[in-house]
Amino acid sequence: MPVKHILITEPTDPVLRRLAMEFLHKPELRIVCLDKGAGDVEEQLQQMALTAERGYSGLRDCEEVSVDEIWHTANPADSIEECKHKMERALMFAYGEKAPTFHYLSISTVAVLRAQPSSDGVQCSTEEQKHLENEIAVEQQGCKFRIYRLPLCPQILFHPASGWTQFVQHLTRFKTEIEDRIPGYFTVQPLHSNLPQGATIDIARVNDIVQAMKQLLKNDTNGTYFHIRTAQPLFLNQCLCVLAESSGVHLQSVPSHEQQNYVDRLFDARMENFLRYLERSAQVTTAAIPNESSAGQVWFSVPPISQQEFVAACHAKLQSTPRAPVDWKTGLDQKQVVLSDRGVLNYYIGGEGQEMLVLLNAYGQSFRYWERLIPAISRWFRIILWTPRGNDGDTIGLKIASSQAAHADDLEKVLGQEKIENCTLLAWCTGPKLALEYYRRYPNRVASMVFVAASFKGLRQHRSLETEYEKHLESLLEAIEKYPETADVALDYLKGTLLPQGNQACSGDEGAAMSDCELQQALSAVNVSLQELVLHPFHASSVVAYAKQMREFWNHDVVAALDKVKVPVLFVGGDCDRIASQAIAKLVAGMMPEAKYLEIKGGSHYLHYDRWDLLADVIGQVVNTGGKREFSAPYANR
Repeated sequence: MPVKHILITEPTDPVLRRLAMEFLHKPELRIVCLDKGAGDVEEQLQQMALTAERGYSGLRDCEEVSVDEIWHTANPADSIEECKHKMERALMFAYGEKAPTFHYLSISTVAVLRAQPSSDGVQCSTEEQKHLENEIAVEQQGCKFRIYRLPLCPQILFHPASGWTQFVQHLTRFKTEIEDRIPGYFTVQPLHSNLPQGATIDIARVNDIVQAMKQLLKNDTNGTYFHIRTAQPLFLNQCLCVLAESSGVHLQSVPSHEQQNYVDRLFDARMENFLRYLERSAQVTTAAIPNESSAGQVWFSVPPISQQEFVAACHAKLQSTPRAPVDWKTGLDQKQVVLSDRGVLNYYIGGEGQEMLVLLNAYGQSFRYWERLIPAISRWFRIILWTPRGNDGDTIGLKIASSQAAHADDLEKVLGQEKIENCTLLAWCTGPKLALEYYRRYPNRVASMVFVAASFKGLRQHRSLETEYEKHLESLLEAIEKYPETADVALDYLKGTLLPQGNQACSGDEGAAMSDCELQQALSAVNVSLQELVLHPFHASSVVAYAKQMREFWNHDVVAALDKVKVPVLFVGGDCDRIASQAIAKLVAGMMPEAKYLEIKGGSHYLHYDRWDLLADVIGQVVNTGGKREFSAPYANR
């Protein structure tokens, strides 16, 4: 009996892994995989062998063989570019063989995507995009192929990179973000989602999927699409409710958007792509199965998992221990640069990558606001955290006030010491004004700028657009400058303005009765996790210096230089920012030829803390494309 060699390109995929185990028990089959081995040598074929401990293992001494079949699929952990590279590699290998059959494992929703005209501009998930592009590549490469469109299985559904797991992660973050500003909101209020009523979804066991594929292998037609569906799909709402409960949120389906409030619509907007994917999943299960398989299309039914099995799988896969908070200094080196007056500037530097980000913090504030963002961006960029003169390493409080020009020259000394020729300035609150002053003095150093919750108070022609907080702060700091002995009394009043009503816990009746306007106002409150940090600059020992610094900041005019800014600038602000006037920030952005403004729905003044994941994505796009790429999301207005 001739031996048949089968190449499995992704042996970690649960379906391909199980299929390989089935093949390994057949004496006429040999299973091989591609492995790079040690060093940078080209990928070599390895023969897989059955073992009692691990199920199978690779053998590096595989001889040259001719492959008869290639089995390939997209790895959920890969980026779109990595997925494309792997597909090209698999197809190139197929070209070098003697006409092998190419088997591709896809997902069911791709059939719905491909049935819709491309002119509709259908948005799909990353996973769908990978399978969609791979299907097209398989069809166009010219060899014999078979495409299997499979239902979900628990191992894929709860993969860390899957849309379902990301749904739980987004929901967990969203719950924290909302309850940090409206304590106890989800204890008394459900999250209302406008899901397709009565929608269902196919979820099957890996073993049942593999047994179906073994049956389909008896059909020797090539160029065929095999659709595997469950005999009884699960109700989508029930599945999502189970997932939501794992995050401590009660999910309730409503038939229309009119029954949702501001918080509900905010979450739906953030999850818009995932909700569209769910609608496509529902279309798959409700579409009628033809009585007979047509040319190129074959349908096959498998047993579904039960609701109880789905719940058990959720509990098994989604149990995770909370991550300990990461100190923002982790992985960063503290350094100093000596000034001409023998003073010193403290700064931190670290991270990976070729591009340099310089973080300009708000005056007198701690870098703890950045503790969630720093680990995310330091994996891709080198970063510098710079503290103004007169501050210690932790930059809490303010000891002396200096001009914007002095701060800009100090920053130049830091970059000069590190031999940094080009960078992106990432500036928060008062930082954007300093970034513009630095650019005016040293334009060749700056490649682009990202301004987060920018404050441009001080434009006399736009005083009417200042926030209530900005107006109160100016009068209070003016009083403290004139009468330092009254600082304690003034600070108590300021704290009441800065932290209105102390973020009172939400009762059931109050939560249900809150209007959209009231919810938006409540979400503008300072995050309870940040209240201690917010008050740091307002200590009697440092508030006089802080008052002088803020007055200098407000009086510093940047308007005349705005039209001379020739590098890309992205403003990122929240529609719930009640600290820095984003109405003024939008006007300033409009005065700059290369500036764009991105408004985040539900975003506060502390976007780098609340929405660190979104901001990390935005920064990556600005730096990697030189500001040319248009950032778009359903929860943002450009």
